[in-house]
Amino acid sequence: MPLPCYHVYLSVPLPETERKTSAQVKFELWISCMMRMNEQSSIFMTVNTLGCFAFQGTTKRAKEKDYLPISSDKCVVNRLQLYKEVWDELQLHIDMLRSDLNSKIFDDLISFTAQCHKARHGKSRVSDAIGEIPTAVLITGVNTPDHGIMFSNLDSMLKSRVTPLVARILTKDCSRISTLISSLISQLTCVAAPQEEESDEASNIEEKNLAGDSLVQIKVPVKKRRSPTMSNLVKWYKKEFPESRQATSVSPRKRAKTDVLSDESKDSQTPMDENDVKSKKKTIIVVMLEDAENVSPSVLQDFISLCSTHLTSLPIVLVMGIATAVTAIHQILPSSVSSLLCMQKYQAPPASQYLTQLLDKIVMAPELPFKLGPKVFHFLLDIFLYHDFSIMNFIMGFQYCMIEHYLNNPLSLLCCLKQDFSSKTAHLSHAQLEDIRRQPAFMRYVEHQVVGPDQAKLLTDDSFTRTHLATVLQNLSQYHTKMFAGLHFLHHLGLMLPKFPLGKQFRELYSVCLSGNHVCDSEGYKESLQLLRMMSLDDLCTLLESGVGLIAEWKDSSSEIGKLISDVQSFIHRLKNIEEEPDESLEEQDDTKGRVLPQRAKLYELKEKLQSLSHRRYKSPYEKLRDEIIDNLHNHFKILLGSPLLQPLHEIFYFNDLSSIKEHIKAAPRCSTHRALVQPGKYLNCVCCQCEPESILPTMPDLCIVYKLHLECGTLINLYDWLQAFITVVTADEASSSKSKKNRKTSQRNPSIELQARFIRAVSELQFLGFIKSTQRKTDHVMRLTW
Repeated sequence: MPLPCYHVYLSVPLPETERKTSAQVKFELWISCMMRMNEQSSIFMTVNTLGCFAFQGTTKRAKEKDYLPISSDKCVVNRLQLYKEVWDELQLHIDMLRSDLNSKIFDDLISFTAQCHKARHGKSRVSDAIGEIPTAVLITGVNTPDHGIMFSNLDSMLKSRVTPLVARILTKDCSRISTLISSLISQLTCVAAPQEEESDEASNIEEKNLAGDSLVQIKVPVKKRRSPTMSNLVKWYKKEFPESRQATSVSPRKRAKTDVLSDESKDSQTPMDENDVKSKKKTIIVVMLEDAENVSPSVLQDFISLCSTHLTSLPIVLVMGIATAVTAIHQILPSSVSSLLCMQKYQAPPASQYLTQLLDKIVMAPELPFKLGPKVFHFLLDIFLYHDFSIMNFIMGFQYCMIEHYLNNPLSLLCCLKQDFSSKTAHLSHAQLEDIRRQPAFMRYVEHQVVGPDQAKLLTDDSFTRTHLATVLQNLSQYHTKMFAGLHFLHHLGLMLPKFPLGKQFRELYSVCLSGNHVCDSEGYKESLQLLRMMSLDDLCTLLESGVGLIAEWKDSSSEIGKLISDVQSFIHRLKNIEEEPDESLEEQDDTKGRVLPQRAKLYELKEKLQSLSHRRYKSPYEKLRDEIIDNLHNHFKILLGSPLLQPLHEIFYFNDLSSIKEHIKAAPRCSTHRALVQPGKYLNCVCCQCEPESILPTMPDLCIVYKLHLECGTLINLYDWLQAFITVVTADEASSSKSKKNRKTSQRNPSIELQARFIRAVSELQFLGFIKSTQRKTDHVMRLTW
């Protein structure tokens, strides 16, 4: 989020001898405000100026037009419009998948929060006397960027289905117990700031009388801010929900004797029964601690103790988010405090499971037109698996790849949903077709895969080009359907094999298919076929039946898939009736029942006969049928599992430009900052700042000059020498034009106040960026933090 803008005003003018330039005053006051905002100590002591006030201005919000260019080209506009249509469809599926994945745990949490206090008050009031707080421990996992969305959805569901009194406590609100309670009360009471009340004290304020110059003393009551406490929350709760006050005011009845008749107890309703009925109507207060592990242990202990003390008046339910395990709570809290929590554990679905469903149902689905190339696919997977485990970041990276594809690839004008192929190609204008014909992918397709007079027609005849492009899109869509059906069938076969030669996850086999080589040429595929040739009859029959059921939905999509299903079904029938298969080994054994060896034979003939008999192996009917099944499946996989990067015009759907997105998705802030400070001309588009990275120009920004000078220093930097070097660089043009060197030396010894202010501002900004810090080793030195 961009930093807020601050406007600085001076209400009292300075004396003539101490008056400074407007630029110097603006720099010093801006530095002072920024350092106080960020709670950092500046290297320099700012001058105390009377009547200095900072007023926060409006914050600039980022808009779509700031990042997506507004082009007059209709092709670009149409591609961006197509991107929005495809992304809206994709976003709908993502939201449905997220709701389906978290529905089970959300339903359990809602049921727990709705029933916990009813069950406790319905049985006895012993639990209230003990003060055990019903607590739901939600183990969220280490994917911290996604926790905000999860708790936001849980917050809205609790408010709509259980209680309106739900408070989300963030880690930044838990610095002190007063801050935590203040945030809790403000969220429950929907008040932005704590209430204020009039105090008995009054202050005397002197004002000038309008009629004369005499001073008049007026007593004005001063409003004092009331400190938020749990007692104030109890008073507010009893005032807003009087049924809870009535329920708690009834004294509990004594324990009934065992000899009381049951019918008498039914006829007469005791005060305790009324209390039980009314207690069920209590409005529950749900307090969600999103990251309980990062809350200060002392603050968390005090808050739990306060909630336990006021549990009879406030039906509080805690929902504590834990990233690792429940044992983290016992490590944070002592046993005396953790015993006040009646905890129940809830495990959120792991991020890897969410990623698997997201890839299988959305990213690697044949219905989605946009697809990732091998480089970008592996890049996004590596960021997820080895960096943050964040589904939200993965989806944002996927969305950025879509924007880049539709914005910079003219062929993406045809990357649409399957039902829109005919309409998109039919409405292509001549200019759009010419833009597509100039693409290298289209030219390669025309030169290498189109034969005869169709080559000239594709380059000249617009109507023929539209029809041909529609045919190519249909063929690509049909190919994707066949490929994904074959991959799912092969992956299902590999899951039953030891050591998983094709991988446990479907994405591993899909990445092999994206690599550019045929899947049948991989080592994992060859190993899996060898293992399938050793499978038993029952296992093979069961595996083939479940595999056919998996790809049955694609039976009518293509003839190849229909032939595969029919062949597998015939093999299953033959496996179930294996006794009907002919046994050729018995006939061969009948022919050799006589003399295996002749009565009189030479030594070399006897040796050859024995070697032939030793190498000869008779196969059973099942072994022959199993080899026939594996060979038939291998032939089908050869047809179905070709690499998509070998298909004509695959650039329409596949995005594989890793260099264009790597710097944006996997940003290195330190490297980017260094590059910007060393080469400001490229970032500012300034001609006067264009130079080599090693040189320093006086026209550069002061921050860049100071940064380049500090790169030449060691661990400790002398501020005075640094200032002299800065003045030398800045006044280089003035020194070359001056007539005498004496004036130059004088300006270096006694630099102007404006140059000093510029140097102070630049060094303070460098400290704010984290490149230097103050040190106590030498008072006139600063320490360098980067190397």
